[in-house]
Amino acid sequence: LPAALGAPLGSQSDQCFQGFSKEPGALNIGQRWGDPSPTATLSIDLHKVRSAISSFEFRTFDPEGVIFYGDTRPRTDWFILGLRRGKLEMQIHNSITNISVSGGQRINDGQWHQIMVKNEGDSVMLGLDGDDLLTLSQVSHAIIDCPFPEIRIGVGGVLIPGKDLLIPTNTAMDGCLRRWNWLNTSSAWLEGATLEAEGTKGCFTSIQRGSFFPGDGLASFLLSSLPTGLGHNESWSLAVEMSLGASPQVGTFLAVSPSEQVPVLSLKLEDTDVVAQLGNKVVLQIPLPVMGCQGTDLLLHINSTELTMQLGDLETSKPIQEEDYETLQRLWLSGDGHLFIGGLPGQGDPPQAQEGDFFRGCLHEIRVQGLMLDLDSAQYRSNTIWAHSCPRNESLDLQSTGRN
Repeated sequence: LPAALGAPLGSQSDQCFQGFSKEPGALNIGQRWGDPSPTATLSIDLHKVRSAISSFEFRTFDPEGVIFYGDTRPRTDWFILGLRRGKLEMQIHNSITNISVSGGQRINDGQWHQIMVKNEGDSVMLGLDGDDLLTLSQVSHAIIDCPFPEIRIGVGGVLIPGKDLLIPTNTAMDGCLRRWNWLNTSSAWLEGATLEAEGTKGCFTSIQRGSFFPGDGLASFLLSSLPTGLGHNESWSLAVEMSLGASPQVGTFLAVSPSEQVPVLSLKLEDTDVVAQLGNKVVLQIPLPVMGCQGTDLLLHINSTELTMQLGDLETSKPIQEEDYETLQRLWLSGDGHLFIGGLPGQGDPPQAQEGDFFRGCLHEIRVQGLMLDLDSAQYRSNTIWAHSCPRNESLDLQSTGRN
């Protein structure tokens, strides 16, 4: 398997994230970060369409993004189905109406859901898991009688400028489709073999919440976009929280740094230890738990006198030098630096991870100064990262159950 599908990198053994099988016949629609265009598209000859029903199964943990887009006339007659706050949302724009409506329960639960969209006369119907969810009347022309020659369908993005959407949407979607049927036709994706190219993200058979870093990419946030951490009449401090799931390795999973310079703060794995470092100085290290693959809560707190790190049930504090604290404080409050997740930046723009210093594993609920980070909102993110899902190793789940 390619690295992006979870194969081990190099000769280092990965006990947590290796050898995962792909979901047969499934398509990952979240291939490219920062590109609102669809992952895959197809064109259907409407003169041959006899059924105005499209259906597919969909799975995600992502709360917001585009599932599919369709149009008969770009920017004039289009339809979008997506998620907002985990619930299905339709946006319809044509000569009859401009409408956006959402409803039903949250479906970003990591389970497969069957979705059906039907056009009947002037109505559009949305079905979920065999039940009718929404019916909108007087909102559309009948597709079967459409005077235009074709309909374009794109998954995981849109074919119009984002400013034309009725409600602004973060189009990126970390999700998978399978068993699709578009207007009862056999049209093939125009991208064809490129959807199976080496390095293309696949769909894991089983997933869990988190962000998966396969070991060859990073995400970055501007410090100016993050909370300062300054309170009333309080000295500045830094607080970081996350759940860390990884095998023993050598790699940096969090760093605070001026651009392309030595980080002033880094959290890294060095074989079986989690190491906290200020500049080039190792402040403390804590061993990974035996069941580190399952995810272990990590808390880091730095104030003017000490650095405290808690990993699972172990907590350690060490004094720090005033110079190191002031360097970190000055950079953070200036907003001029970056927070890197998944590796240290090398040369170039956009920043790529330094060879040999990237992280492979699952990070969940990353909070910095109390703010939950959303990798869809990063300043930069490698295309190889799964923003809202990690592969689940069910054999490890069974081992953990057996130990309890």
